[in-house]
Amino acid sequence: MQKTIVLLLTFFLIPISNISDVSAQEDFDSSSIGLGMPDITITPTSGPPGTKIEISVTNMPAAPKGIDPRIEFFVYLPFVAEFGGNVPYNCGGESCFPLYSFEEVGAGKFAPKKISMTLFSTTNPKPIVEAGWTESVCDLKINGNTIERYGKACIDNDQPAGDYEIKFGWGIQRSDLYDIRKTLSFTVVEKESVTEQLKQDQDEMVIDQYGKGLISESEFEKRLKEFGYDDQEIRRAKALIGKLENQQKFQAPLKGPITIQGTDYELVYGISGGTVTQVTPDLEAQSLIIQMNSISNGTLLVKLPRDVIDSKFEGKDDDFFVLIDGLDSEFKEGKTETERTLTIPFPEGSEEIEIIGTSVVPEFGSIAVLVLIVSLISVVFISQSKLKLLTYI
Repeated sequence: MQKTIVLLLTFFLIPISNISDVSAQEDFDSSSIGLGMPDITITPTSGPPGTKIEISVTNMPAAPKGIDPRIEFFVYLPFVAEFGGNVPYNCGGESCFPLYSFEEVGAGKFAPKKISMTLFSTTNPKPIVEAGWTESVCDLKINGNTIERYGKACIDNDQPAGDYEIKFGWGIQRSDLYDIRKTLSFTVVEKESVTEQLKQDQDEMVIDQYGKGLISESEFEKRLKEFGYDDQEIRRAKALIGKLENQQKFQAPLKGPITIQGTDYELVYGISGGTVTQVTPDLEAQSLIIQMNSISNGTLLVKLPRDVIDSKFEGKDDDFFVLIDGLDSEFKEGKTETERTLTIPFPEGSEEIEIIGTSVVPEFGSIAVLVLIVSLISVVFISQSKLKLLTYI
């Protein structure tokens, strides 16, 4: 099965009837005006749905002076056309784009380019949302910069098997003049469904185990690498289950302990996105106040011994109140007989987290109380000595 797409990239949508008029090539001979061709390679040249494709374009010759300023070098990628209106397009219903825009051609900027994308497949990793953008492995990139996003379409269908032609050539912007100079072929082979499904099931099992805390991070990464995952794919897997450092579900490694001011008690904690600077008790509010510096959205995990702070109602555990800079905030909690662990997400710029219960450690711990007693004894002793001295006088 042969799939051929011939489409001139312009900054407006070109009717399909113009694209099919191959006689237009006779009106524009790019070689006759001195436009050369770069070295172009594709890796690999065949593979099943889900294959990552990389196309390298290097050593583009300089363009001659005095040519039409609208000339650009473009590429046709036929893979997206198989799915009709199910995916976003950028060129009149087909996927095409300038590899070297007319601005780059005019300025003589012909740096090497690398085009990358992954073929559509129902076994591709699920798209994730980062910084407000939906990202998938199918997204079309040039030198690592995304120029087209496909979102959920990346996993909705398998790329149909067959031979695909990827075409490169010169064209004139805002016209139907084009000259295809090089064609590369890629063969999509049938997917081995049983093997792929087994791999997918194994992947999902490992990801699920890590999400539930049944295996360590190092074991998780090791097993995914055995399945052929690279570092970026492992990062995406972590993102799916909220295990990236900047996600709310992330639990930073435990740090500390940090001393509660005015006491001999300490707290063990973990934090991402900031640092804890001080912890003080508020006896009147029955709370602990945690001062912090936050540089981004993050999460505080803090272990609260019940003899330091607790929240009870009629002898049973009651919920804490958590305020972030004075505003009521949500949190998650785990409990044991001796301590309660809170996981508190906070926004960038947060300065204070207050945890309010029904009892809090006294402001003076045992060491502080001992120091106070010794001080009082000293005062009494000195007072008595002065009294005896005055008696003798």
